[in-house]
Formats: sequence, C-alpha cells, structure tokens
Amino acid sequence: MRGCVLTGVWGAGKTTVYQRILARLLSADCQSMVAVPQAATITTHTYTSGDHDSHIARILSWLHELTGFLEQVDRRFHASTLPDHRFAPQWAPTAVLECLAFDLPVYRLPIDRDELLDHEQRLADLGLHLIALQVPETRIQEQCVESTRQHRSPKWARYLEGFGDTDPLRAEYICHAQRRLMSWVSTSPLPCTVIDTTDRGWDGYATQAAKIILT
Repeated sequence: MRGCVLTGVWGAGKTTVYQRILARLLSADCQSMVAVPQAATITTHTYTSGDHDSHIARILSWLHELTGFLEQVDRRFHASTLPDHRFAPQWAPTAVLECLAFDLPVYRLPIDRDELLDHEQRLADLGLHLIALQVPETRIQEQCVESTRQHRSPKWARYLEGFGDTDPLRAEYICHAQRRLMSWVSTSPLPCTVIDTTDRGWDGYATQAAKIILT
C-alpha cells in the first residue's frame, strides 16, 4: 500500500491540500483509492449524542477498524497476481487519510499517547507517510483566525469564539494546539514530512505530497 495521513490545526490548509492531492493522484491514473476526510474521523464520533467515554470508545474502535480494513486490502492485493501485472502502478492500493488520531491532541481529547502508537505503527508498516502542515506562529492569527473567519461559515465563526475573547487569545489557543500536535508528530513511528505553510502554496504542497505517495 501507499498513501499519507495529512494533519494540521484549524486553518492550516488541510482540506485544500487534501482535495488537490486526490486530484493529482487521479491525474496519475491511481485507480484503487481509499480517501477519508477529517469529518469522517473525529468529528463524526465527537459531536454525537452520548457521554464522553462513549465518544472516546467510538474513536478508538473506528481507528482500529479502519486500520484493519486497510491491512486487509493490502494483504489481498499482495496475495493476488496484481503486483506483477503491468498495470500494478495504477492498481496499487492508495490511501489518503485526513487527520485520524492526530486530531486528538488538537481537540485535547484525553486518550493516552501510548494507546495510538500501535495504530500508527500499523499504518507505517502498510507504507503510509505522515504529512504535517505547520503554520508559523507569527501567522496563526492571520491565517487560522482572521482568514478562516472570512472564508468559512458563520457557524465556524461562532465556534472560533470559544477559543478566546479576542483574536490574539484565539491565536494563542491555536498556537498551543499546534504545539501539542507537533509533539505527537515528533513521536510518531510514521515517516514524516513537515511542510511550512508560510507562502500558502497549496498546489505546490499537494504536488510534494503526491510525489511522496507515488515514489
């Protein structure tokens, strides 16, 4: 298998890069793809009815089942004649996953880091790569607070208000979230590329990610 887990804080550009990665892989004639956006990872299981413990249990169960599914796809591909087929580069299983467990430190969900290391090691064993979009802290207020307020829905603007009473406080909140995230990234068994988003070159970031996946 080949692919990536794309992560970053709110406003880092994940969705923009995620969509462009998929477009580049399709242009490269990848025909066997598993694509899972952020909304299907943590959001689905956190903002539903039930108590906190049940949310945590659902998240861990979902991550385990997704990883098991990817492993099964990989095993079946290698057990077949497809790896030796002339169309193997097009048919090789390719996964593009957004955030997964790397949302946990951002949202401060109390799951111990050690509980996720096995999950990440299994993804690494499959051949996936971690790509982290990092916003310079001096640009977090502009990019993650002011710009996202302008370009996202009013619902997001109301959600953003929960980060603090002023934009500088909201930016500080996101700075701390990014530091927690990058701490997780630095301890992950997944091979990792950190992309600085200073120039907001989304097309270039997607091209870089697609190249990592395909090679």
